[in-house]
Amino acid sequence: MYRKLIKSAVLCGLILSTCSLSAQSPGGIGRQSLWLKGNFSSDSVQTSVVNFNPATDMNGISKQIKIPGTIEGLRRATIFTVYQRPVLDQDTSVWNMTGSFGDLLLSTKQVSSKSENMNMVFEKAIAGSSTQKKPEAIISTYLRLQGSKTALPDVANKDFAIRFGNPETSALADKSGGLVAEFIVYETILKEKDIARIESYLALKYGITLEKSYVNSVGDIIWDRKKDEIFSNNIAGIGRDDQATLYQKQGTSCSTTDELTVGMNKIASSNNANKSVLNNKAFLIWGDNAQPFLIDRNSSSEESDFLLSQKKWLMKSSGNTSRSVSTQLSIDTKTFLPTGFQKENFYLVIDRSGSGDFVPENCTYIVPDNISPEGIASFSGVLWNTNGSGKEAFSFGLKTRLSADIAPNANAAKLLSFNVYPNPAADGHYNIAVTLDKATDINIQVYDIHMRLIDTKKVSGQADYLIPGKINAASGVYIIKLFTPGKEFSQIVIRP
Repeated sequence: MYRKLIKSAVLCGLILSTCSLSAQSPGGIGRQSLWLKGNFSSDSVQTSVVNFNPATDMNGISKQIKIPGTIEGLRRATIFTVYQRPVLDQDTSVWNMTGSFGDLLLSTKQVSSKSENMNMVFEKAIAGSSTQKKPEAIISTYLRLQGSKTALPDVANKDFAIRFGNPETSALADKSGGLVAEFIVYETILKEKDIARIESYLALKYGITLEKSYVNSVGDIIWDRKKDEIFSNNIAGIGRDDQATLYQKQGTSCSTTDELTVGMNKIASSNNANKSVLNNKAFLIWGDNAQPFLIDRNSSSEESDFLLSQKKWLMKSSGNTSRSVSTQLSIDTKTFLPTGFQKENFYLVIDRSGSGDFVPENCTYIVPDNISPEGIASFSGVLWNTNGSGKEAFSFGLKTRLSADIAPNANAAKLLSFNVYPNPAADGHYNIAVTLDKATDINIQVYDIHMRLIDTKKVSGQADYLIPGKINAASGVYIIKLFTPGKEFSQIVIRP
């Protein structure tokens, strides 16, 4: 009889490498019979990576890996596999095992055995997979309890061997592609609490989102999925747990297209290349609310000078030293900003209260060090858990009110309010509401992101103005300038 437990999560295909630790058990659960990780095949060149850690290219393996005398009957087993598949809708082979127990094959959609006439399909449709741009990666956890059946004559008494990638002959799965990052075999049925520790270790190491809470090597919850359900999407983290053999210094969720990456001090080319030091049992783990990385129409108010992204994140910190960890963030702004947007108007906004309300007095505003020509914004020296609460929300946004010149004329009219709404302006139509302390003449000028003048208006004789306008141009960011005698004020308006 067979029982399977498949825990899958979308992850990504980015860059990775591992560090050597004194502990030698995944997740702190010892007595594993086989543990392969990184680039474990002599046939594969070590160039493939998953979340900054090395992985084995399944297309590069040409022969079986024989494991002499270490695993025999495989009657009771718990098998963990982390693999990345490049094609979401194709059933491809991950590994094929043979030995005295018979045969067993894991593909991206099923577990099967010719010798026991067994085929269990576990593939589930993934929302949005048809538009998924990144290769998908999975944690597969398989529990095996063998019955009294014996293997077929052609597979009985064979040496235990594993072939990752393409099986020699199999009609059960197409030819393989993608990567295998880690493979662990226990010759026993592990308890659920032990499975949770191993899966948490694998998820944080490879940027995989689990459908359960994350725990450290002693079983303490470090991400409570039920409590933080809204933000339990695209989870990733950095952390050190020596007993779990985890030392992840930078990470990204491999299922998102915004490419948000967080690393200690300065993001390096690989996890191993990052020479920062993190104390044991310290973690920074983040997840998002699954909203698009676009302007939130409701995020601006009279109290706030920012338009925030609809996508917001929660950062959970644990460990006594997590507040002293200096981090660098990078994010792809191409879906959020037009080409050539000035970095001075793009901000990382951290709600230190952790409520996610982003009330200005609770927020820290950080301008990027730079925005590359490819649209990657980077922020250095970012600290978390500054108030010791262990919980902060963050997002990214545009500063809507730009700098104002101070008038040399003390008798000039004082601007009491200057608002542009709706913002974003869905069909290009907007209104400008201006209130001054006395009647005065004003000029309005509208510029595109390249500071080309596209509209101008002049009105006079009032203290209160309501001026309609329309942007007859392409989607993007526009700057509305208000000129009063001796002063200049600016706001940003978005046309989606």
